[in-house]
Amino acid sequence: MRIKDGYQLCKVGDSSIVLATGDVSMQLSGLTTLNETGEFVWNHLLEETTPDAVVDAMTKEYAIDRATAQADVDEFLQKLKGAGFLA
Repeated sequence: MRIKDGYQLCKVGDSSIVLATGDVSMQLSGLTTLNETGEFVWNHLLEETTPDAVVDAMTKEYAIDRATAQADVDEFLQKLKGAGFLA
């Protein structure tokens, strides 16, 4: 899994905002912002990866146990799928 082509994460001040580019921009309505953890996961999804690899990266980056990281990643991935961001 990875982020679909046509989406770009941009920093505006302290905010991380997902922008649609090209043809995808005609499909995205509204504004998607990410917190620090969402940005961390998003950046790991820029290249093909697995949910387990993202969880491993989270447990190494943050002081978080694997079960909590797994639950957080699963929830975020479902939101990304629902919004159509994942390939």
